[in-house]
Amino acid sequence: MSEVSESKTLNKTARMELLKKQLEELEKEPEEEPDQDQDQDQDEVIERPKKGKTDKQKEQFEKMKKIREAKIAESKKLKAEIALKDKQELEKKVVEKAIKLKKKQIKKQQVLDELSSDEEVIIPKKERLHPPTKSTVKFIPYM
Repeated sequence: MSEVSESKTLNKTARMELLKKQLEELEKEPEEEPDQDQDQDQDEVIERPKKGKTDKQKEQFEKMKKIREAKIAESKKLKAEIALKDKQELEKKVVEKAIKLKKKQIKKQQVLDELSSDEEVIIPKKERLHPPTKSTVKFIPYM
């Protein structure tokens, strides 16, 4: 507890020096030597040769590998078909939207042509109304 209170009262450089001294003391302590018994136990471990696969296991592995590859190819084909179908639907929607917009443009242009072919119609401008002026209110401070 006293070390903690001292470190709080010390300035930065003093704290750094104190920490360095503590680190040096920790480094000077001897390291524990590993037990020799553990080393001997590790040497006694016998490595057994791995058993090879039987012919039937090898055949079954190859068979399953072919089935897996076939399923992967089928799923890739399905994904490609779905992507193509989605792309075609999107293109169809874009074309329909473009047609609708073009029809609206044509209708607007026809209305403008009709107005311009008629005699010039003068549209009166609306007069801007100025916002009403605010009346000044004096606040009396409450005492």
